[in-house]
Amino acid sequence: MKKRMLIVFVILLLLISLISGCSNESSATVKGDSIRVGALFPLTGSLALLGNDSYDAVKIVAEMVNDKGGVNGKKIKLVKVDAPDATAASNEANRLIKKEKVQAILGTYASGLSMASTQVAERNRVVYVEANAVADSITSRGYKYTMRVTDNASMMGKGAADFAQQVLSVKLGINPKKLKVAIMHEDSSFGSSVAEVVEKKVKANGMQIISKDSYKSTTNDLSSTILKYKKLNPDIVIATSYINDAILFIKQSKQMEFKPKAIIGTAAGFALADFAQKLGQDSDGIFVAEAPSNPNPKSLSKNAQKLQQEFIKRWKNQKGSDPTGLTWRAFNAAWVLFHEALPKAKTLDSEGIRQALLNVDIAEGELPNGIGVKFNRPDSKNPGQNSRAKIVIMQWQKGSFKLVWPDKFSNSQPIKIPLHQ
Repeated sequence: MKKRMLIVFVILLLLISLISGCSNESSATVKGDSIRVGALFPLTGSLALLGNDSYDAVKIVAEMVNDKGGVNGKKIKLVKVDAPDATAASNEANRLIKKEKVQAILGTYASGLSMASTQVAERNRVVYVEANAVADSITSRGYKYTMRVTDNASMMGKGAADFAQQVLSVKLGINPKKLKVAIMHEDSSFGSSVAEVVEKKVKANGMQIISKDSYKSTTNDLSSTILKYKKLNPDIVIATSYINDAILFIKQSKQMEFKPKAIIGTAAGFALADFAQKLGQDSDGIFVAEAPSNPNPKSLSKNAQKLQQEFIKRWKNQKGSDPTGLTWRAFNAAWVLFHEALPKAKTLDSEGIRQALLNVDIAEGELPNGIGVKFNRPDSKNPGQNSRAKIVIMQWQKGSFKLVWPDKFSNSQPIKIPLHQ
């Protein structure tokens, strides 16, 4: 009798264990009435300005979703971690997965950080949604669990090169074959990857590259590069810089009377409000190849317009400024995960979330900055890359950031061509 009771007891224990294992919507991912999502960004250190902006955008989207009932009745809870460098990014991704037991992570802003943290996520088969980092290599490694909502370096380089060929050459009255281009970039994985693509695309468009120069973003002197450019006399400078070095380049160019016909920055520092605030009228006329930030409302669906208005209101209330292209990148990534994927995931483990992300199908113009979303399949050349991401050309005009190309998205006409008249 005792033996029979013991057998029954053991069977009951096994059944309980099996049931609890099968309900792995993961006790760590789903706790009570909340769904926990990792948020990995550089919140301190040299990348903190844009890292905090990215996190703040994600937090606002979580608030927007939670205020409307959350994900099928469960509130989103962000597990916030700081990753100021690649080592920290790797360690914090590992901690989020192993200790916090999250099944999805949002991050990171910088390409070097993303390369490190996505590697950890892939090894542990945990979904990683990249919001801002653009290095092509992030999605060219064949990973199954990395999904990038934003554009990549190839799109950014192509946008800058195409604008130079199709618009600037015409307005300057210079045949593209005679258009002289100088390429300069900070030497991190971000700057190097974008500059590599810019070089390739400029050559493909038949323009002349007369110099390609790298420097450390922490530099306090770009005079040697500017002096070199004064002698070479490029028509266009295409630059990839963070905020301090972007401002330094424009200030020292003015001091040294270097006057190219056009300057195109590739997102990052050139796209921030601080760029125009600190340079004043010296920022006027500078172009930026960037994700759209304020497209023509006619290019947006009514739902996208409502989302745009709601986010801008919340952002201004909390930050006191207008959203930038980077801000909208982070918005899109969070919205796709929180509003499009999680509610439709059959299970809230990483595999269920990954499948839901692969099924996302958002048409162009359905997100507030005009892009759509469709991730490349796992067997494609760049798995997880959003094939409907967009790069446009913005321009600083009297302290405001205007979208000037392509015409479908534009809300203003380009000015100051040539830049120094």
